[in-house]
Amino acid sequence: MNKAKRLALLTALILFATTNVMAESVTLRLADQFPLTHFASKTGSQAFIKKVDEMSNKTIKIKHFPAQQLAKASGMLDAVKNRVADIAVCGVVYVSDRMPLSGAAMLPGLFNEVTTDTRAYTKLANKELLEAEFLRHGVRPLWVSLAPVYQLQLTAKESITSLDDIKGKKLRTAGAIMELTAKALGATPVTIGPSDFYLSLQRGTVDGAIYTIPGWRAYSLQEVLNSSTVNAGLGSVAFATLINENVWQGLSPETQSILRKAGEATGAGAAAIFDKVVAKSNEKMKAAGKNIYTLSPAVLEQMNVKLASVEKVWLDQMKSRNLPGDKILEAFKRYLNEQ
Repeated sequence: MNKAKRLALLTALILFATTNVMAESVTLRLADQFPLTHFASKTGSQAFIKKVDEMSNKTIKIKHFPAQQLAKASGMLDAVKNRVADIAVCGVVYVSDRMPLSGAAMLPGLFNEVTTDTRAYTKLANKELLEAEFLRHGVRPLWVSLAPVYQLQLTAKESITSLDDIKGKKLRTAGAIMELTAKALGATPVTIGPSDFYLSLQRGTVDGAIYTIPGWRAYSLQEVLNSSTVNAGLGSVAFATLINENVWQGLSPETQSILRKAGEATGAGAAAIFDKVVAKSNEKMKAAGKNIYTLSPAVLEQMNVKLASVEKVWLDQMKSRNLPGDKILEAFKRYLNEQ
């Protein structure tokens, strides 16, 4: 082949490739519950959009709808399932009736490090939970994440020195597992959405929450919460960023690969900084005069005795629904122990 023919062929290939890229250009709507100022938005949706822009040379456009613009936090699964959004960040605790097995990742006392725990839950979501929880709802996970380990937080400034100090306290919880945790500790769980959180604390509708300090500033909770433990280890909230399965199947393999890789990088990146965010937030709240403290070994021992019942109750609940909770929990614990 002479030089002129090679040049003509190369030009044709470039034009063909360019045409394909343009043909594969797509715009996807991404919904989540978080304000743009929330660390979960910055390390989640916003980071994902940036990665997709870079990896696709902006041929894949993500239109972001933050702060519950397209759906409430509890409605994100339906939003992506029904194509209100193409992609949605779903707090699986809000749909525990439809995704009960994912509750294994939220049981108290299983983990302390977000990076390790997110890696384990990612494996669980892409293996055991893929068919059991996600695909049967017409969605699949692009990435999953776990919030920083949850703590006991009160409007009162005094430290908890005995479980008697929280007996009967009304605590805001997110989902069935945290309800079980609050009850096991002698507190009364109350379900409140993010938009009503501040007012409920301000008005005394609840006395506190099982929550994380990094989430305070996004909802101005530092104005109404005055104390938090740092070592209670009360589980976490699992999030799965889901894409509609029909949308997914309609994308080219190249586009799927970009979304998958961007999702994996987003989940791993978020987990890597969460523990640092917790430490930094703790120091800021201490400096602001909040009581950020460590529970004594005696109180922790009391708590562990009470919390042992939560896993058993969860397993019994799964068994009563003919769901393989034991196998899911066994797999999750195995992934947690893998290096």
